Amino acid sequence: MLGPLVNPLHPTGQVIGVSDRAQVKTFAEVLSQLGTRAVIVRGREGLDEAGLADISDLAIATDKVSLFELNPKELGIKNVPTSALRGGDVQENADILRAVLQGSGTQAQQDVVALNATLALFVGKAIAPEPNHDTFARGFVLAKEVLQSGAAWTKLAELAQFLK
Repeated sequence: MLGPLVNPLHPTGQVIGVSDRAQVKTFAEVLSQLGTRAVIVRGREGLDEAGLADISDLAIATDKVSLFELNPKELGIKNVPTSALRGGDVQENADILRAVLQGSGTQAQQDVVALNATLALFVGKAIAPEPNHDTFARGFVLAKEVLQSGAAWTKLAELAQFLK
């Protein structure tokens, strides 16, 4: 939990997953006091990210903290069990990541990545600044478009080349 709070780069925005529902609001309150725009997320199925099987609890830190329940069904996302997202060994997980970022992968894999990317789009102000159903629905559509276009893979390849 300390990593995001003591980051020496002092990011102005973060999406942070937590494993304990009680931490969601507390973590957001601290980040709000530090002046960080953030979304703290916990999937009710026990995930430290937004999931597809149930509602995800969000605490949104801006100049204040607001709580939000993100229901995948309300965004038109089919509920699927967490087991549909299970990966495997390092190579299998790399193959899944490559497939999703190149616009393929299973529907559940694409949806969970797009759902979590929506939170990053919100923090980065790429979608409307107000945390509501319409904002997250627009963000989800945008994230799906980016994934399906293969642009996410292209950007990751560019970053890897830059870091060489």
